[in-house]
Amino acid sequence: MVLPEFTLNHLLINSVERYPDKAAVVDGSRSLTYVEILTKANSLASTLKACGIKRGDRVGIYLDKIWEAVVAMLGVSQAGAAFVNINSLLKPDQIRHIMADCQINALIANLSSISTESLPQVHTVLLAGSESPDLSWADSTISLADAMEHDSPDTGAFSASGGDLATIIYTSGSTGRPKGIMLTHQNLVAGAQIISTYLHNTCVDRVLCVLPFSFDYGLNQFTTMMRVGGTAVLQHSLLPGEILKNLRQQDITGLAGVPPLWALLIQIRRSLEREPLTSLRYITNSGGMIPKPHLSVLRKLVPLTKIYLMYGLTEAFRSTYLQPEEIERGPACIGKAIPNTDVWIVDDAGQECRPHEVGELIHRGPTVAMGYWGDEEKTKSVYRPNPFAPLEMMGRDQVVYSGDLVRRDEEGFLYFVGRRDEQIKTGGYRVSPQEVEDLLCEVPWIHEAAAFGRKDPLLGHTIVAVVSLKSGPGGSAEDLRKHCRDRAPRYLMPSDIYILNNLPKTSSGKIDRSALKREFAKSKN
Repeated sequence: MVLPEFTLNHLLINSVERYPDKAAVVDGSRSLTYVEILTKANSLASTLKACGIKRGDRVGIYLDKIWEAVVAMLGVSQAGAAFVNINSLLKPDQIRHIMADCQINALIANLSSISTESLPQVHTVLLAGSESPDLSWADSTISLADAMEHDSPDTGAFSASGGDLATIIYTSGSTGRPKGIMLTHQNLVAGAQIISTYLHNTCVDRVLCVLPFSFDYGLNQFTTMMRVGGTAVLQHSLLPGEILKNLRQQDITGLAGVPPLWALLIQIRRSLEREPLTSLRYITNSGGMIPKPHLSVLRKLVPLTKIYLMYGLTEAFRSTYLQPEEIERGPACIGKAIPNTDVWIVDDAGQECRPHEVGELIHRGPTVAMGYWGDEEKTKSVYRPNPFAPLEMMGRDQVVYSGDLVRRDEEGFLYFVGRRDEQIKTGGYRVSPQEVEDLLCEVPWIHEAAAFGRKDPLLGHTIVAVVSLKSGPGGSAEDLRKHCRDRAPRYLMPSDIYILNNLPKTSSGKIDRSALKREFAKSKN
């Protein structure tokens, strides 16, 4: 019996009902059917409950993009808790912040690659891998492999409903520290329903999952396939040859990526020209605009493949898409609203903009998230009453203010113009300048730091940092780069670092960021 689609686990149960022995996940040489995924998820849920995990608790998942991570998300959901995917690129400081911020109750992790000293106290760690590090901050440790084989007396019993918190996705905020965005099961299910509708996904689709599950765009590849009974093929290596190998050997029909991915594939264009990708039905792009020359080459390399250009924000997942038939409008065109969603462009007075007027995009629909974890002030600044709601609905209908500046043409197509705030979009990641500045100011001999984005045709932006030194012994730009490599993920790494005696100031004594941008926006080290 097919169930109504209220939670992630309903999507799984329905695919088990329709396609029990079909491959749900392919991870290298390992392939798991929908029945196998369900059985392991139920076992993990039973283990988590036995360990004291309750409805609404947060469970961290610090794993690479492996099949165990898929089971972990579904098992946590089955137990009624919320999963928090922690990007494997993050270093201990960032992991510590996320765990402390959302008060993670248990952690599912492979900890062999990082120093785990001083992580926040949790009552249970479920360890993947063969190593057993000394975890003084954990009350107990369990083998994840054993937990997924645990007898589950409550198979099929749901501990969550659609309105419950399903996951918290951490993304850079305007004030530096990553902010946790709360998504319900309804949000995730709606995202899978909407995307699978306009991409025309069916059970025959096989999607290559290149993006991390900690990225909402990456997570959706898995949830969309689970909804339609398709197959998620997990891609580990980002070497273009390895990606192309899987695209061919696994008969991939769908591929989602951010602009740098397309540049990688273009690097091996001769191989694509010799042996075209005949199975690839569609590709989708989000996380930044594809450079126009890359889009032109890509269209020639995959002439039978439909290309969907999409725009979204984690606070509401996806807002617009451009149908492949309209791709001649160019990569700056972000199309029209996705199904079951309203978008408007408003001016500073909150009035809807006329054609060609630039304003802020606001979004209304079922993918609008609950808000920011533990930050009511930030939530109120971004999630606001719908200014176009009928009078009797005022205050009851929420929209998201994206912070993105957009214009609309006479036909209703939207075009991205830029950001209202200072956030940097690099390689699909949103980076707060303050996050980079805080990282640099950890160095004892740095007095002040300023960071901003420099336009880049491949990444969207690269990060430029300008610092001044305290009196006394100092260091070099290379010393700062090493500090960043040791302390932060790659996407926070400045591509250029400039050292000045003093940073310019405005009349009010603040760092004159406009002056720094004028001086360094185009120059290179």
